[in-house]
This record gives sequence, structure tokens and C-alpha cells, in this order.
Amino acid sequence: MSVHQAPHPAPSEVTRQSILSLTVVAEGPVTVVEVRGPIDMGTVDLLVDLVDRVTSGRPLPVLVLDLSGVSFFCAAGITALLTVRRRVAARGCSLVVRRPSRIIAAVLNMVGLRDEFTTE
Repeated sequence: MSVHQAPHPAPSEVTRQSILSLTVVAEGPVTVVEVRGPIDMGTVDLLVDLVDRVTSGRPLPVLVLDLSGVSFFCAAGITALLTVRRRVAARGCSLVVRRPSRIIAAVLNMVGLRDEFTTE
């Protein structure tokens, strides 16, 4: 009896990295954070840290997260949105979610949080 083992596939030489693009734009008294790319375990800290920096500098009446360019969204993203909302509110600021991408809308609807965020 002979035993043949299949060789273990070699790891890919090109590893795909999560790339998240965050842009801060002032629209009058409103500050907008434009988010593009995946919101996942590897990128949520970037988003939360940026929001902390933006809201700690000066009092903002409204912070808008433009999520129209988000390509991936998971449980880590839900936690990040809830964290951002809590921290923004603690600083006396309102959070508005602008144009959530289809994946964000679907996930928030699936977990029953669709109506928990002010959207535009």
C-alpha cells in the first residue's frame, strides 16, 4: 500500500492588504469623514482613531460619516460605528451616516441596527 500526499499549496507571494481611505472635509459647520474601502478588523482602529482626533480638537455640532465608498463591512465595523457614535455623543456632537453603501445597509438591517443611526 502506498500513500500519496498532496503538496501543501505555497503561500501567495502577493498578500492583499486592506486599504482604507479616510478623508476629512469641512462643509461649513459640519465635518465630513469620507470612508472608502473595507471596514474590517484590520481597519476599524484607523477609523475610530481619526474620529477621535477630529472631534477632540474643537467642538463640532455634527460629524458626518460618508460611507458610500465602503466595499466590505463586518461585525468589527458594527462595533466601530457604535463606538464612534458613543464617543461623538460624549463630546456633545451629533453623528450622521451619509449614503451608507449597500453592504452597510444590509448588515445594519440584518442585525436590527438600521434605525439606530441618523442617515442622509
